[in-house]
Amino acid sequence: MASFIAKQLVGKQMDSVKGAVGGGEATGEDAEKLAEQQAEIAEALAEEKRKRDEKHRKMEAEREEMRQGIRDKYNIQKKEDPLSMMPPDDPAGRLGRKRKTPEELAAERDLEDEEDFTSVLPEGMRDTVKNVTAVPQKMLADAKEKCVIQ
Repeated sequence: MASFIAKQLVGKQMDSVKGAVGGGEATGEDAEKLAEQQAEIAEALAEEKRKRDEKHRKMEAEREEMRQGIRDKYNIQKKEDPLSMMPPDDPAGRLGRKRKTPEELAAERDLEDEEDFTSVLPEGMRDTVKNVTAVPQKMLADAKEKCVIQ
């Protein structure tokens, strides 16, 4: 109990000391300086990246020039990348199957629905179901023939 009270008293005193040292709120000038520093850092990083990329591009160009010299010296043909030779839409080079369009997926789903419903029925009932589902279409066709829409 005594240690709890001691921690509470010391903790409050520490909070008041922390603000006096200068670790308090940042002013508008500090925020501007911080923003400027961050902008300078971002600009310096972008410049370093640009220089690094340029350096790597030059090194790769020199290496390719050296490789070509060796190929010419020993009459070696440059290997062609097999993926770059095939057109990108060629399904033969794909590992997976061709993706179906939404229309194909919908047609397949409808076909599965019909098969699921009729597959559990006996043979005679399947014919009856087909006839019953055709009745509304026949009635609609008869109504269009008999009625004149004005």
